[in-house]
Amino acid sequence: MLNELQRALEVIYGVSAPHKVESFLIGPGALAKLGARPRGPEELVLVEDGGNLDLGLYISPEVMARLPALGQHGSHNFLEGLLPAFSTAAEGVSHFVYLTLQAVRERAVSLLELEVQAEIDKFATAALHLWKHGERRQSTELRARLFDRVGYRSDLSSEERARYGLANRLARGYAAFLEARFVLPGGLEGLLRELRHCYRLCAVAKLDHLDQHA
Repeated sequence: MLNELQRALEVIYGVSAPHKVESFLIGPGALAKLGARPRGPEELVLVEDGGNLDLGLYISPEVMARLPALGQHGSHNFLEGLLPAFSTAAEGVSHFVYLTLQAVRERAVSLLELEVQAEIDKFATAALHLWKHGERRQSTELRARLFDRVGYRSDLSSEERARYGLANRLARGYAAFLEARFVLPGGLEGLLRELRHCYRLCAVAKLDHLDQHA
């Protein structure tokens, strides 16, 4: 299922990541060997060794167990029951795809850039999932659930909380723009064109672009 999410992102953005995400999945045992522990249901682990960057993606067993049900849903079941697992998986896959693409280009990526892109990707993949099932008008409820009804872990530092809050604010405004301009009117080509344009912007230009809609 994670490879399918990766393929969905690659189609949306017209890109091809150099690796398949499922080849980099790690469990709690491997995470512990790397000297890390999961702080949440999704964790991207980066280890630098002699100039080489190794990475692994942890997705909790509980989330992984929910993903096969995505193929059989109504909008109510997706939004009420499956959205949290879908969002967690989409966030992890987004981090993996974006980071590996930028590594190939030898471009540094800030944590804020990584987080805000993941927030956008969660909305884009979920909205298109609903659209595929003839339910694109549920995007308003989707947007509210992703960006308005959120909470943050108590163990976050003040810097992390500020970063997540800013990523949420920027993505929330951008999602509202995408919904009004493209999703509700049914403009799929325009939606993909805009998403691809934003995806390819460098960090400063991307944040400026998003801030215009925040």
